[in-house]
Amino acid sequence: MSELSVEVRVQVARLRNLIIDVARCGALGSPIGSLPHHELDPMEVQAIWWLKAESLLPVNVLADRLGGIALPRLSRLLDRLEDAKLVQRERSVRHDRRRVRVRLTEQGRALAENADSVVQERMARLLMPLGGEQRSALIDLLEGWVEALGCWNRAEEMAAEESDADAARAVHRPRLTAVEDVGVTANAA
Repeated sequence: MSELSVEVRVQVARLRNLIIDVARCGALGSPIGSLPHHELDPMEVQAIWWLKAESLLPVNVLADRLGGIALPRLSRLLDRLEDAKLVQRERSVRHDRRRVRVRLTEQGRALAENADSVVQERMARLLMPLGGEQRSALIDLLEGWVEALGCWNRAEEMAAEESDADAARAVHRPRLTAVEDVGVTANAA
């Protein structure tokens, strides 16, 4: 932090103090943390909530969304959710069995809707102390912050995955040699 300007250091100190104050108010917890459900553990409910928010996720992206949990732990979690008929796994690339995406079933989607309503209620309680203009300004600032952080959105992640899938298909596609290529051209004439 020594190479930062005085202005940035002051802002970091202000942000740190604000985070401490928000924590003192009891508002710092994640809005998706500890979502209530009588049969599922909190991590399972969070996985379902993320799948509702982003529709179809590669397993490794879902692991990141859940705080970077280890893939073996996520695999066991997905096994339980699949047994409960809440999610289904599907291969995203035919030739690479390691690439798996997860989506909600209809039953999982209904559960996710309930979880999402709890999340929205929690976020509303966080925003209510601010006036309308202040809420709008805060949301605008946060959107700018996320953009400045360079966070990928879902469309970019899916495009990257599809690009990987295209590359994997190209590896398995037989390539024409120069001689075969000339033969094809000659036959076409």
